[in-house]
Amino acid sequence: MIENPPCLKTDSTIKTSGTFKPPLERMLLAGLSVVTAAAVGSLWVGNWPDPKPKPLPWSPDAIVVLGGGDRMRAQEGIRMAEHYPAAPVIVTGDGGYLWKLLEPAISSTRLLSEPKATSTFENATFTAPMLEALGARRVLIVTNWFHAPRALAVFRKAQPGREFAVAFSRKPDPMPSWDTAAQRRERFACAAYLLLHGVWCF
Repeated sequence: MIENPPCLKTDSTIKTSGTFKPPLERMLLAGLSVVTAAAVGSLWVGNWPDPKPKPLPWSPDAIVVLGGGDRMRAQEGIRMAEHYPAAPVIVTGDGGYLWKLLEPAISSTRLLSEPKATSTFENATFTAPMLEALGARRVLIVTNWFHAPRALAVFRKAQPGREFAVAFSRKPDPMPSWDTAAQRRERFACAAYLLLHGVWCF
């Protein structure tokens, strides 16, 4: 006697285990993985940030030079101070290095110090009351080229009642090793500021 073959279970009768994922969900997870990998990879490769200097649309009421930079930042601060001689100059988050470079070229009556800031976020936060005391509504930020997009985005978010623009020396070509390393670090800093402070600077 020939036995009947066992009945095949249809898809609707198969019980899924806890690790089984429907095809659509697996596709979505795979797509998300690819996007995440591409985003993380782009933080290391590529040519951004690569901002281009723009003409200043107004004369600033104050100039804010951000600490933590090199001689290029100080030179740009001096250039802006000479171009806008009526604007007071705040040096924020500086351990004294930039101050020493700026002091011989800018009158001491114009230079103001904010020494406590240790980050771009604190630069923007701690200078707010100083700018308020100066009655400054239009403010020019001075920093390095690689830091310009994040600095501008942070100040605009921290002080929404003011107008901000940013000045910086052009990216050197070819780039020295210090600038190359700083550009790479800045990519991760942008990602961190998006997560920590909701600042978009890409």
